[in-house]
Amino acid sequence: MFFPGVVCLVLALQWGGSTYSWKDARIIVLLILCVILIVAFIFIQIHKQDNGTVPPRIVKNRSIAASIWFSFFNGASMMILMYYLPIWFQAIKGVSAVKSGIMLLPLVLSTVLTGIISGVLVSKIGYYTPFFILCSILSPIGGGLISTFNPTTGHSKWIGYQVLFGFALGLGMQQPMNVIGTVLDRTDVSTGTAVIFFMRFLGAAIFVPVAENVFLTQLIKKLQNLPSISPDAVAKGGATALRQLVSGSDLGILLHDYNDALVDVFYLAIATSGITIFGSVLVEWKSLKKAAEEEKQRDKAAKESRKQKAETKDLEKQDVEKQDVEKQEVKEDTETEKTV
Repeated sequence: MFFPGVVCLVLALQWGGSTYSWKDARIIVLLILCVILIVAFIFIQIHKQDNGTVPPRIVKNRSIAASIWFSFFNGASMMILMYYLPIWFQAIKGVSAVKSGIMLLPLVLSTVLTGIISGVLVSKIGYYTPFFILCSILSPIGGGLISTFNPTTGHSKWIGYQVLFGFALGLGMQQPMNVIGTVLDRTDVSTGTAVIFFMRFLGAAIFVPVAENVFLTQLIKKLQNLPSISPDAVAKGGATALRQLVSGSDLGILLHDYNDALVDVFYLAIATSGITIFGSVLVEWKSLKKAAEEEKQRDKAAKESRKQKAETKDLEKQDVEKQDVEKQEVKEDTETEKTV
């Protein structure tokens, strides 16, 4: 039920406003089907409870619900920039696809390194909530700085701004996993982990088509000041073919229009990263160390309980054996008396 609903939503968001009008019957039907299928999925989960794909009691947990919200929009903002920054490098800076991937390394490396550092800090401090909040504060700032990109932006800016956004992403990217291990029982950890990862990729799957829609719509509008250029030729030609379409002053205008359309996409990344704050502030302030200690005590208590049960069982077994021996002795004494 859920996956067909998501497919309908993605198609509607990708086609609406660009391929078809939002009033087109295809778009309306897709949105209606999306709502019906997702509502049906939710109803089935409520009806089945613990036997469902996602038991409602897991999602009802405050920290889990907040982490789901955070992961959905955090994953969306990350993938929007991961997808469209290379396009900006290719179109505006005129580099190849391989070079644009290399120019994206400041974002990737800062995200990975900060993720490792934040994991170490959480293990030392014990609390993960501050990292959620810092991520939600710093990532819109980094995204906002990236939205200032223009054809004259130099190396120091596009590298530094990527590092700031990657630093923010790394602070919060792995924290939902810490929440799962802290607030859920062991039997629910696998389900909680699957839900978090699914929502992260779902956010990306939904908002990348939205970003594409925004980009194409804005690009077509902005290219109206260049009547000699077909918007379809620009859209279908790709980012690396812009300099083959026009030259001279028209090329400068085209690059500015293309840059402005990409900036509108970056605004979407700012919005999705900023809205994660609603999830960050709702995550409970629970200590990872305290939870680990409580888990250790529960394991110890369970071990002692099993040991006591085993000892009790051994004692009962010994009593039964003793009773059997006594009965056997009584029986032998009785037979001896009869013989005498």
